[in-house]
Amino acid sequence: MTTPPSDDNPFRTPDYATPSAPMPVAPMPGGPQRPGIPHWFSVKVRITLIACVVLALAAGSLGALSIVWIHQAGPPSDGDCLYLTRESGDNLAYHRVGCGENSATFKVEDSYRGSFRCGGGDYVRFQITGTGSSTERTLCLALNVDPGDCLRDVDDEATVSKVSCTDPTAQERVEVLSGYQRDDKCEGADKVLSYVGPPSRTVCLIQTGENI
Repeated sequence: MTTPPSDDNPFRTPDYATPSAPMPVAPMPGGPQRPGIPHWFSVKVRITLIACVVLALAAGSLGALSIVWIHQAGPPSDGDCLYLTRESGDNLAYHRVGCGENSATFKVEDSYRGSFRCGGGDYVRFQITGTGSSTERTLCLALNVDPGDCLRDVDDEATVSKVSCTDPTAQERVEVLSGYQRDDKCEGADKVLSYVGPPSRTVCLIQTGENI
């Protein structure tokens, strides 16, 4: 699945692409010209313009097909980033995005063919179902966060998101410790997540407050 465009109207014509007003046609010697049609708009020019339009439409079609190919390129693999949404029937759907995007809340730490149980750690186990009810792939997802990030809705995989630490909706501030299950070092944390990695790490989620 692809990320919906953030623009309210992604198909609007940009200001710089707005056609300018046509230049006035200078009269040609040798008689009056047809009103509104430049003298250079010959049959040959018309054929050339039509060919350009056809080529442009063909290029547009190829661009649309390339999006379909990308969409059908297969499920996410190790190292890919994504976010989840809740669809009809309370099913979760993934949306692949760049790991540097603010919307990239999860990272695929491991992926396996078929149904698989994620190893030690607080991974979100996401199963991709194929035809029928069989599981084609299992993704083990870890929070894609850096020290100093702030989050909201951390208890809901479909709505967890990164926000500015000054945002009134921010609920948790992230600290990351090297090593697995270092809960005792997460001072003041109300939620701790551990991942075997690599890299092995402990994510401390501390309630936001005046000290951030």
